[in-house]
Amino acid sequence: MPLEAIIILTVGAASFIRGVSGFGAALIIMPVLSGLTSIYVAAPLVAILGLTIDTLLCLYYRRSFDWGLVGKLWLGSLLGIPLGFVMLRFLSGNWMLLALGLMIAAYAVYALFDPVMPVLRSRRWMYGTGFLCGALGSSYNIPGPPIILYGSSQQWSQEKFKSTLSVFFWGNAVLVVTGHIVQNRLTETVFQQYLIAIPSMVIGLSSGIILSRFFDPLLFRRIVLVILIFVGIRLFVLGLQS
Repeated sequence: MPLEAIIILTVGAASFIRGVSGFGAALIIMPVLSGLTSIYVAAPLVAILGLTIDTLLCLYYRRSFDWGLVGKLWLGSLLGIPLGFVMLRFLSGNWMLLALGLMIAAYAVYALFDPVMPVLRSRRWMYGTGFLCGALGSSYNIPGPPIILYGSSQQWSQEKFKSTLSVFFWGNAVLVVTGHIVQNRLTETVFQQYLIAIPSMVIGLSSGIILSRFFDPLLFRRIVLVILIFVGIRLFVLGLQS
């Protein structure tokens, strides 16, 4: 199958899942494209696709933003970024991925059977969640799991869940894309593949959003938990491969 067709299908499917659940696109696109091209093409491509998706979702869910919550998460993230650099230098990446993947999958399996999960009401959890996101983002480029787990524990509505994740990821995506620009990684090849992916991205994202409107809160939560299980397994496998 031609590379262009694989890009279209992969980005379309990943964008659909992002539209349905509010997360997960990069974990689908990155392994596929990095195996077909190179990490130096796939990483900036995924970054600008992610920034585009985050921007569209921020605009769509703009009325559901909780700026106080997002501000606390961003502050915690900024404080956690230096720790991530320390982790990257002194801790084994494969063990971190193994532990994180196992923790996410175990939580999702446990929560899927509808036990009574405690709602974390203290503001400290918001700062702590952002702190972990910043540390994992600057070390292993996976800032999403802590805020996804936190959002799931809070039993947010679908709109609040997606809007909070989107605006938080948007801030992270801006920094990542800026880093690629500084390192001159946004090459002509990256932009060509980006232009190829845009139509399927828009179709997949909009289709996922439209379909998700028909989900009741319980179904939406279960979909999020099932995707979390796959995310956890994927991180665990990456740890084994490392």
